[in-house]
Amino acid sequence: MVRRVTIKDLTGLAPKEANFVVEYVKDFSARRAAECSGYSPDYGHQLLQKDHIDAAVQHILAQRLEASHIDAEWLLMEAADNHFIARQQGNINASNSALTLIAKHVAVDALAANKVDVDVTSGKEIAARLQRWRQRVGGHESKPDEEPSFL
Repeated sequence: MVRRVTIKDLTGLAPKEANFVVEYVKDFSARRAAECSGYSPDYGHQLLQKDHIDAAVQHILAQRLEASHIDAEWLLMEAADNHFIARQQGNINASNSALTLIAKHVAVDALAANKVDVDVTSGKEIAARLQRWRQRVGGHESKPDEEPSFL
């Protein structure tokens, strides 16, 4: 279990700065956080430019991500669940949106056109493959000299 970030984790910050960091990570409003911390509202963005304050904010955000267990695999599983639920409910738009997210996922990479490697040497090879397929499934067989039909 990931431990919570405490004020001790924000050592090196003045009390007002630590309060600013805590307030800022609530809603990412620098003006509101500065005002709540006793600074001028316009000073909030200047505080974010300071390295030690930025490091404290990044530390808290990293702890949040670790605690939430949100990663690429989680995203893929949630998108797949959303697709199935939307499909069952007949919501095709939501289903297709989830499928698009799944297709763009790094692990699936279904839309990477440059990774598709089709190596076909001739039309005769395609025709021969189609004839073999038709024989396996019991479809129409063309004579050896006859031009195969693709329909």
